[in-house]
Amino acid sequence: MARRKYVSRAPRGPKKSKVIIFLNFVIGFLLAVLLIVLIARLSGSNNSYYSRVFGDGYEHYSIEKGEYAELIDDYERYGGILGRVNKGHEDSAAVAEYADSAFRYNAYEYVGDTERAARQKQRMEKAADAMGIYTPEAAKIDKCLQ
Repeated sequence: MARRKYVSRAPRGPKKSKVIIFLNFVIGFLLAVLLIVLIARLSGSNNSYYSRVFGDGYEHYSIEKGEYAELIDDYERYGGILGRVNKGHEDSAAVAEYADSAFRYNAYEYVGDTERAARQKQRMEKAADAMGIYTPEAAKIDKCLQ
């Protein structure tokens, strides 16, 4: 017995032209690029490390309440390391810098590391010069550490 060759009896669809295949490829490629761009924009452009800036207006409340640890945390989190401060908030950034260096100065003095303590004292003096209207805060910070 001879084997019979299987032949499909399903109707074949019309053959696509090369132009339509090319257009489908181009449309798919453009959609993929669009999705990648949208995902890249939504995935943290507003919360990026390099777009952070200190000085949103709430630091004045931390200074008024004497919550210097919160002020330092905000300063370091929102651009203190990069040195980005909104215009008009340089004086509150100086308070945060002074408080940070004063706390570190006190810790280094306690353990007897005079070299690091001297560097922190220089940072304190530099920040005290830039405090502006918040100059009295330096005395309050120093009083907290005694």
